[in-house]
Amino acid sequence: MKHRSVAIFTALSCALLLGGCSASASDDSGSGSDGIRIGYAAMTTKEEFTSTIINTLEDEAPAFGASVTALDSRMDTSFELSNIEDLITQQVDAIIMQPIDGKASQSAAKRVTEAGIPLFIISTEFAEGASVEYASHIGVDDTDAGRLQGEYLNERLPDGGNVVLIAGTNGASWTDRRVSGFEDAINPNITVVAEFQGNGNRDEAKRGMEDALQRYSEPGSIDAVVANNDEMAVGAALAIAEVGRTAEFAAIVGVDGTAAALDLISDGKMTATVKQDPRAQAEEALSVITAFVAGDTVDERYALPFTLITSENVDDE
Repeated sequence: MKHRSVAIFTALSCALLLGGCSASASDDSGSGSDGIRIGYAAMTTKEEFTSTIINTLEDEAPAFGASVTALDSRMDTSFELSNIEDLITQQVDAIIMQPIDGKASQSAAKRVTEAGIPLFIISTEFAEGASVEYASHIGVDDTDAGRLQGEYLNERLPDGGNVVLIAGTNGASWTDRRVSGFEDAINPNITVVAEFQGNGNRDEAKRGMEDALQRYSEPGSIDAVVANNDEMAVGAALAIAEVGRTAEFAAIVGVDGTAAALDLISDGKMTATVKQDPRAQAEEALSVITAFVAGDTVDERYALPFTLITSENVDDE
């Protein structure tokens, strides 16, 4: 895959940004500035992780001589494509994508490169073998998140056990990689007895977990829950707590390190999360993009580490 083939653009003078789907509370940071104009097609604004990326990009951009327009794709690839076309029309100097679907999101990405605008990918990724050209990827290796969950589960269930797996969105890179990393890491005595898709959503995961608890109503029939993100882990943990079965679970673990998950770990209603740092990703993205637009060479990938958070270190967060 090529990462440096799109053209380098100098900053364009800023016009008043049209904020039809904008996630920003205000467009003041982009008005009247001659700085680098960055567009961000965010996966969603309803998750704490992505909201933190948006807020950090908008707050820190002026220090990099830039401004950011963030648009909410609402976990829908049709909105994602519309947002990309909007940003292209605005003639921004660079576009950040957080791909919703590893395959379907490629159409929107190709519109960016066809328009000659540098494309940067944050957090999520495209499917393996995707034919998308972009300048750099800033994020994490989601396979590592699943691996850390699997290794943690091996410690909590050394003799094996029954697990409910809550997947994110099938086909999305973060889902596929986290599931793959988890399945490769768990010991042979751990069995996934139920799996459902929660689409990264707390309410969907809570409903799915309520159904699983009814199907596996006998104490000890489920030993752990593994979710592809914290929103879904929180939904599952709340469903479990509401029926008074928290003590039955050796592990309830998510990914992201959101405030809601950390609170539940402190309260004993979740056991762990695999934290990634959205602020660091956003700050790194600003550094990489502004360097690229200035004509500097940037790396193909910037992978930030994950950290396992449990009751033992949650107070350090």
